Formats: sequence, structure tokens, C-alpha cells
Amino acid sequence: MEAMGTLRAFIHNFAAIAARVTAGENLVVPRHGKPMAKIVRPVAAKAATEGREALIQKALAFRMSQTFGHAGKFVRDDAYDD
Repeated sequence: MEAMGTLRAFIHNFAAIAARVTAGENLVVPRHGKPMAKIVRPVAAKAATEGREALIQKALAFRMSQTFGHAGKFVRDDAYDD
């Protein structure tokens, strides 16, 4: 359900607006009677977390494949796939 209010109401009652959005309501912020912004609850960031975990695992695997210390000069391109 989308509800509209006034910009002034959104500015002065942000805590109440945040509570409504947290409860699952989508709100439209108008300016001069036209929709200017839509406030919705964010989607869970599971995909971003999975991507981050994959990058961490890749970095750790790269680090573990290298010798300890600086046996050879590190080149930035070594961190990227060809």
C-alpha cells in the first residue's frame, strides 16, 4: 500500500515515517503535488553478502598461494584474473 503525505509532514515526523516504513508500508513524498521520492523498506542484502564472501575467499586463496615474505616483487596484476 502506498500512502502520500506532505513534504512538511515527512520532515517533521521522520521517526513516525520510519516506523511506518519498517512495518512494511511504502510511502510517496510529494513536492508541489507531484511524487518526488518513494520511501520503501530495503531489500535484504543477502546477494551483496554472498558476493563479498566470494571476494574474501578469492583474496585468501590468492594470499595462501603466495610464499611468505617477499620472495619476489609483488605486481598488482597478480591479484586479478587474466
